[in-house]
Amino acid sequence: MKYKKYDLESYQIYTIETDKFKNCSIEIKFCEDIRNVNLSLRFMLNQLLKYSSLKYPTKREVTIALEELYNASFAGNVSRGGYNHFSNFSIDFLHPRYVKEKEYLDQILAFLFQAILKPNIKDGSFDEQAIQVLKERAHVLLDQYKEKPLSFARKESCKNLFKESISGQDLYGTHEQLENMTNEELVLEYQKMFQNSRCDILIIGNLNMDEVVEKIKKLFYKPSIVLDEIPAFVENPIFPFHEEIKKSTYNQTQLLEYYQASNLTDFEKNYVAPLFTRIFGNANMTDKLTRYLRVENSLCYYCGSLMRTSDSYLLVYVGLNKKDVKKGIELIRKAFKEMTKKEIDEDYFASQKEKYLADLKIRDDDMYGLIDTYYFHEIIGLAMNEDYLENIPKVTLQDIQKFAKKFELTYRYILEEGDL
Repeated sequence: MKYKKYDLESYQIYTIETDKFKNCSIEIKFCEDIRNVNLSLRFMLNQLLKYSSLKYPTKREVTIALEELYNASFAGNVSRGGYNHFSNFSIDFLHPRYVKEKEYLDQILAFLFQAILKPNIKDGSFDEQAIQVLKERAHVLLDQYKEKPLSFARKESCKNLFKESISGQDLYGTHEQLENMTNEELVLEYQKMFQNSRCDILIIGNLNMDEVVEKIKKLFYKPSIVLDEIPAFVENPIFPFHEEIKKSTYNQTQLLEYYQASNLTDFEKNYVAPLFTRIFGNANMTDKLTRYLRVENSLCYYCGSLMRTSDSYLLVYVGLNKKDVKKGIELIRKAFKEMTKKEIDEDYFASQKEKYLADLKIRDDDMYGLIDTYYFHEIIGLAMNEDYLENIPKVTLQDIQKFAKKFELTYRYILEEGDL
């Protein structure tokens, strides 16, 4: 694989030239400090640019155009990393060698840049019918988390714990914001995104990247140069411990515990955290949580742990019966205490390192994972696969213990099942 970065002043292009895949992918990312972004407007704008353009003013015409490009796939979404808010637009397409049209790559690039440079704005307004269709979809999307007890508990508990932080906010905004936004505000949001956002382009595939970049330079110019450095990690205050118990109509109780930390090092975030998570609660029936809660005590339907180093917290989740909550809390405490006391079998520790490194090979077969890893390595210092190969073997049990001791239980959320 050949990595190369192109600095074009108002935007950067990150490329990986590789012959591992038959497909290629190009993604445009607009990045802005999320504290300055209206989440509902930006999400709706993202969906509008994906939905139609001046050249293809209906969803049907967009679909037909993509089919004619050998079923290319065009996507738009929003995401977050620390305080970085990303509006992403990507197109996946067959390598040009597999199609007969010599101008195929030019057609792919034209479609992508027409979508973001020539949106379906006429007489200063987006298509009103498209806005209403997308608003309805967004309202449904905002409520999807309510369909399952675990997703409901995770969403509600996160909002409760991080009331004043971006860590607890929904990237889609709120129902009220969606309903009240105007067409004029969406047009202004489009202009704001281009003016205030840093722009990066990610390309992966077996392409002559110098030639692709030259083609992009002819199609895309961004007048504003934005060089703001946005924090990649949210340092939330460590809250005093508190517990909340909520009633529900679900037929299963959810027990969630949040552990917060501060002053995590880069070595801990990149190399200690993934090993800690595997051993504590994410190792296919052999981790401590699963062993104590499921294997030895048959206490739960599922359990696990989720590490969010970008927001400096660890989440433990368990689905169980209401009568077993007290026992569940005891067993979580036991598992976490063993992590802080370094009570981990050395052979098991070594095997988890080996399994983690084996999983890296799977990442090499993930086109999107490869380009994302390279991109976030460049902008926030995320480890590359070769860095993991070098440093995972260096992690010691003392590192795991020191890491565990940095975490403090600050919040317990219990969503009780309804009475039958």
